[in-house]
Amino acid sequence: MVIAHPTSQVLAAGPATTLLLVIVGLVVVGGLLAMFWTGRRRAARKPPPPPAPQPGADSWDTPPSSPGPGERDDRE
Repeated sequence: MVIAHPTSQVLAAGPATTLLLVIVGLVVVGGLLAMFWTGRRRAARKPPPPPAPQPGADSWDTPPSSPGPGERDDRE
């Protein structure tokens, strides 16, 4: 035999409140999915970052301090 306390209440939501919470939940989930989809489309349209310079990539370039082809010093 279960004896309920005289001041206890059942804390259940009514059918209208439940329906309202389900609709709000669906709107929130739909909004999050739409934002995710929009962000992915924006990221896909963005140009890729420039490649990082590779070490030794310019090793065949003439150093700025060396003389050019017509400026050679022939004091040998």
